[in-house]
Amino acid sequence: MDTKIAVVEKGAITRVGALFVEAFGHTPALLVSDGNTLGIGGFALIQSLEQQGIQVRQCCFAVLPQVYADEHSIERVRLSLAQDASIAVALGSGTLNDITKRASFEVDRPYMVVATAPSVDGYTSYGAAVSIKGFKQTLPCNAPTAVVADTDILCCAPMPMIGAGFGDCMAKFTAGSDWIVADQLALQPIREDIWKMVQTPLRKVYAEHKDIANRGHRSVGLLFDALSASGFAMQVMHDSRPASGAEHLISHIWEMEHLEMDGLPVSHGFKVAVGTLAMSFLYEMLPRMDFSTIMHKPVESWEERKESIEQAFFFAPALLDQILPIAKSKFLSGDALKTRRKAILRALPNILRRCSVQLPPFRELRQAMAEVSCPLTYADINTTKENFLHAIRAAQMIRNRYTLLDLLYEAGFLEEALKAFDQNIF
Repeated sequence: MDTKIAVVEKGAITRVGALFVEAFGHTPALLVSDGNTLGIGGFALIQSLEQQGIQVRQCCFAVLPQVYADEHSIERVRLSLAQDASIAVALGSGTLNDITKRASFEVDRPYMVVATAPSVDGYTSYGAAVSIKGFKQTLPCNAPTAVVADTDILCCAPMPMIGAGFGDCMAKFTAGSDWIVADQLALQPIREDIWKMVQTPLRKVYAEHKDIANRGHRSVGLLFDALSASGFAMQVMHDSRPASGAEHLISHIWEMEHLEMDGLPVSHGFKVAVGTLAMSFLYEMLPRMDFSTIMHKPVESWEERKESIEQAFFFAPALLDQILPIAKSKFLSGDALKTRRKAILRALPNILRRCSVQLPPFRELRQAMAEVSCPLTYADINTTKENFLHAIRAAQMIRNRYTLLDLLYEAGFLEEALKAFDQNIF
């Protein structure tokens, strides 16, 4: 793994200087922050570095407009790094970490992250989730060499940020179910070591949701550990499959649409939380669907499918050059689709059995997420039911990663499944 040092403890920010020296020696540091995170931990962090004789420069983004992980922000940090041999220290959460991670990769340097909220699982992942020309994608880059999280700071994070992290953590339930589907169809076998790395801490966090809602130090630390474990799993596998399923793809659609609430982008964790509940609900509907008719379900031609994709991405036609080749690469027709449908029929009993063990009951998961201040429906993230259903349909089109949405589409049941939301609490 890229990450050699991981410290999650009370008062950890005072150790940043010593940990920096352990990881990088006495190389100068570039502190990457924004106006909020600089106020939260900037003074203590700079003091800790300077006490170890580390020269510190700063690259600080404004509070408003809120910094966005895109090519422009990455370029700003990269150009600052290029001024000397500094090692970047990101002080913040998902966005600042992704910007710093990618910029450091582009100048071929390691970096360090000091977390300010348990809000995402991307702290320790090997890639950076960024928007390039409006298309949300994961760009390759190394994970941080050192990760530091002070539980005093984590527990004081705004509750929506803790809720975002809890939502991103709970996404591992549905991401795991999607991996089970891919495993049962012999498309991507589960690695048991990676599975345990993600799923074991997930269940500990789920059991502690009430204490997380009360900002308990130990439980919030467990949440950060679980999020970090997801990143470590992605490092080992060099794939985000262990931590990301259809719920993240739904989130990506909203990120492409620049979904906002009160003039600010809706957080990754909030979008993922709603996607997680949507997928949890669809998994609960799965046993009620009559798959005996699967071989007789209508079949789309590629021309019809292409037209559907073009309509789905009417809001961003420039993205079609990237989306259409991905969609075509996984499009099945003729004998290939018949073979897949037969495989789905054979695999379905085991999929249902394994996913019933994997997933908490939908209403129990929803209640836990409510207690930790997660959004529960599309209205909570400032969108409509029409857009909610559109995001689910479009999510199936954008990645070559097999999920429940692919199974439902190939089986001819996706639209039928989406109708279930008409009578649902969404």
